[in-house]
Amino acid sequence: MAFELIPVTHELWVEGKTEGDEVGDFRGSVIAIALRDTDPLSASRPEDAATGATEGLLGWGTTYFLVCDPDRDAPVWVEKDGITSQKVGSGQA
Repeated sequence: MAFELIPVTHELWVEGKTEGDEVGDFRGSVIAIALRDTDPLSASRPEDAATGATEGLLGWGTTYFLVCDPDRDAPVWVEKDGITSQKVGSGQA
């Protein structure tokens, strides 16, 4: 399984909520993007293989964002499906 880490060179602000993990609600600047490529025949998430969802550098996988939330002590990794809004530039007034 390949894992590609991409630095973010422009300001990108995201907000959202993750389900089923310790992150929950989040908001902040994205400082990195990660693509995890997964072979659909050996996908850890059966729904990825069943739906034929394509993503990532090799066409399969999941995209994650490293978010620097001002309300947290450290940045958090969130899956793309948890993002509910995004904008280029700072989300803070």
